[in-house]
Amino acid sequence: MFRLADYTKKIADLRTRTMQAADRARINFDIIEGANKKFQLVFVGQYSAGKSSILKAMTGRKDIKIGAGITTELVHKYDWSDIEVVDTPGIHTEKRPDHDDLSYAAIASADMLVYVVTNELFDANLAAHFRKLAIDRDKAGEMILVINKMTRTSKGNTPEQQEVIREDIQKVIEPYTPDQLGLCFMDANSYLKSIEVRAENPGLADKLLARSGYNEFIETLNRFVTEKNMSARITTGLYELDDFLQKAARQLESGTADSDIDALEENFMQQRHVLSDARIRLQQEVRDIFTNAAAEIRALGLESADYLAEGCKKEDVEEELEKAIRKANDIIESSQETALSTLTDRLNEMGQDIEAIENSEFSKKLKTRLVGRFESLPDSIKKVLGNTVGQAQKAGNAVLKNAYNATAEGGLKLANFSGSNIHSIVLKAGHAVGYKFKPWQAIKVTKGIAIGGQILSVLGVGLSVFMQMKSDQNEEQMRADLKTNRQNIRSQFNLAANGLEDHGRAFVKENIANTLDASIQQIDDNIREIRLTRANRNTSCKEMEDLHFDCQKLIREVHSL
Repeated sequence: MFRLADYTKKIADLRTRTMQAADRARINFDIIEGANKKFQLVFVGQYSAGKSSILKAMTGRKDIKIGAGITTELVHKYDWSDIEVVDTPGIHTEKRPDHDDLSYAAIASADMLVYVVTNELFDANLAAHFRKLAIDRDKAGEMILVINKMTRTSKGNTPEQQEVIREDIQKVIEPYTPDQLGLCFMDANSYLKSIEVRAENPGLADKLLARSGYNEFIETLNRFVTEKNMSARITTGLYELDDFLQKAARQLESGTADSDIDALEENFMQQRHVLSDARIRLQQEVRDIFTNAAAEIRALGLESADYLAEGCKKEDVEEELEKAIRKANDIIESSQETALSTLTDRLNEMGQDIEAIENSEFSKKLKTRLVGRFESLPDSIKKVLGNTVGQAQKAGNAVLKNAYNATAEGGLKLANFSGSNIHSIVLKAGHAVGYKFKPWQAIKVTKGIAIGGQILSVLGVGLSVFMQMKSDQNEEQMRADLKTNRQNIRSQFNLAANGLEDHGRAFVKENIANTLDASIQQIDDNIREIRLTRANRNTSCKEMEDLHFDCQKLIREVHSL
């Protein structure tokens, strides 16, 4: 199963349940439907390559037209588990050049591309346009390449035949490797046939499924989503629901006869607001640092590619490319240092805000009252104060009191996020940055540039550079080669930019999302324990609390992708 689709469906179901609960409780559900663009999975590629068949296999939809020839004349969008899957006409063919404009418009808004070709692979026209899409439009980092209709090959969809194809396509996709493009091999019709015969002939169905390569395709999609941290793309709506449900439960609950317990909940709510707000702002700020740095590197790639022109000189090419690589490395180093510095500064600011809550007159008076009446507090509140969550079933009042007193002796502390948390996060992030992202470990430019088709190795790319025009050379071919070589240089800078963005996403997930979510979860557990002590909670309040619990659980599951 495509896990991203599974989770988008769960998010949509939770949203529907929340809307219904809000309607029953007569609370305005103020999260605008459709405000966040759905995740878009776009299928593109050669006409009659089986894009529609793969899409039908994935979604199980009966209304997707498949067959021989051009079956998709227009861009078709389908809802699938709250993902928008897009089927495009075949592109890069002389039969219907008007299809290219339609497809490229869909490609521009795609979150993820599945590029499909047949077992016959690339002709010259398709190869040129594929490189344009992958390199000039920098879509290689968002793309999976699928070879479909593998049963038409001489050896079928076998490891031997796949290895032959890997070697055949390498020249077209250079400097990218098959693994970088998530290359996978399919026969979608075999999968669809396996579904048809499953009830009558399970054995044949299993053989067809194995032949189809469908499971390997789904595994590739799931791995791509994990590596690119695409799950973050679908959590925005979840965080909105999380915030709404937290506020709705608070709005619907009745106060207790114990004002100290109500005040304790208010304290935790204040902490939660600080952490939640900081998480959103910090994630965006750090993402922007890496995104902007990646954009600068791509611009350097464009500039560097222009160094290769008819009549260019060896010395000039070497010198300018060395400068460009050094500048790119400087940008990469600077972005990582800025991200760590920003993380440190913002966490310290957040810690100061939490400390302000902790040391406010409101909190000081509350702590004094709680210290004086520990024995009369409900066990669940003792558990919160004693920080013994998870041990409540094993611990008696004496153990709880000792844990509480140990805290109280140094001054009862209600905040669960402190300077030690900040130090731990920054120390961990600093250690991670010790393994900095470095696409070019060293700058090496081969000095043996030659003329007339010989190889110049720059950035590890094979470059057939023509340094001067010769009467016996084909000008059109030379210009075509120069264009390919410029693409190769640009692609290396694109690879560096894509890698930096991947590094940035991992940095955000590890050092911001996972860490702060854990602290927010601790606060939510405390709030939930407090609310469970209230016997007079109404049905609507309980429903919102249960939905909020489900929302928190789903956030953790999505982050585990």
